[in-house]
Amino acid sequence: MNIPTSSLYNQKIAKKNKFRYGFVFLFIVSVGLNVFYLFFDRETSFLVESLQKNSEDSSKTSLIELSKVLPQETSQPTNLGVINPVSLTDSQERNNDSNVIHSLNFTIKNSMNYSVCKMITRENGCAALSAHLARLMAWLLDVKKGMRNNDSMDVLYQRVDGPEQFKVLKLAYKSQLLRRTFTVYYFDEFDRSNGGYFDIAGNEIAQRIVEDQSPIRHYIEITSLPGDFRKGPVGHSGTDFKAEEGTPVFSGFSGKVLRTNWNTRANGYCIEIDHPKLGIKTLYLHLSRLKVKRGQTIQAGQQIAESGNTGRTFAPHLHYEIQDRKNKKIIFSPFNSKYHKNYTRKIPPHHHQAFLKKIMFYNSIMRES
Repeated sequence: MNIPTSSLYNQKIAKKNKFRYGFVFLFIVSVGLNVFYLFFDRETSFLVESLQKNSEDSSKTSLIELSKVLPQETSQPTNLGVINPVSLTDSQERNNDSNVIHSLNFTIKNSMNYSVCKMITRENGCAALSAHLARLMAWLLDVKKGMRNNDSMDVLYQRVDGPEQFKVLKLAYKSQLLRRTFTVYYFDEFDRSNGGYFDIAGNEIAQRIVEDQSPIRHYIEITSLPGDFRKGPVGHSGTDFKAEEGTPVFSGFSGKVLRTNWNTRANGYCIEIDHPKLGIKTLYLHLSRLKVKRGQTIQAGQQIAESGNTGRTFAPHLHYEIQDRKNKKIIFSPFNSKYHKNYTRKIPPHHHQAFLKKIMFYNSIMRES
């Protein structure tokens, strides 16, 4: 279910100083346009033309309209085993990010993990990178059922400090089954602490829980989903929200606290709440501080704790889990079950040009690699 956003998306923006600055801007873009035509691909050139065309009236710039007329991005034939570090060519990016951007181009064989680990050793983190890619792909298609041998993938990524090891910047996946190419870009300029992955139309691919039902309203990103592979006999049973320690945690539904702080060696500080009217229980793990006690009645939207890094965890996050009330082995996802209402974000209109610039930058790096 899509919930309307509170942004100014598609609203008219008053024109300011159009005549005063228009000629200067057009002159600068016109000079740069010739350079772009020489060195960038068709899609990048089209984006520059679109920016030039809409420079006199920013209210006409529409990512959705651009996505309808952009040339369809298709993955070029790739060679299994091609991985290239790319030197940054944009001075602003070079100053803001000290990590080298790597490009990865490969075809799928057997599985995502197998394909990635044929190119990057396990010592260098192939399993972690594979998990990142699979987690992104899960928003686009059924990774277990939808992938086919000889599907192709192009990826831009950086190595980062910490247990996550990698940050994906761009992903393009060409699906034979669905006969289309999925392309997403990381973008955070409209919310530095809460970035996301967006398609060419400016729509976030990940779903979000409406605020009054969300267990955590301010988080950095989702780092794990129910069913993600983990060592052991079963997969991951909850949704992990990466967040700074001390971030408020809420109960999305009314209920009663069944227990707190059990198996703390693994769970850390934790809470389990019973919701008999819904037929479910919700669990909150790795907390830094509890604000409720066992037996306490909870109202929907009430703060119950603060997120943390306690128990068996490698980085601060909230583990949120929805269990069937009668059978704890039945786990529900907050994004494709009836218990939570969801929506997707859109990039605000005043950030459209920044997003298009980011797309051009990522595409130029991919082309150079």
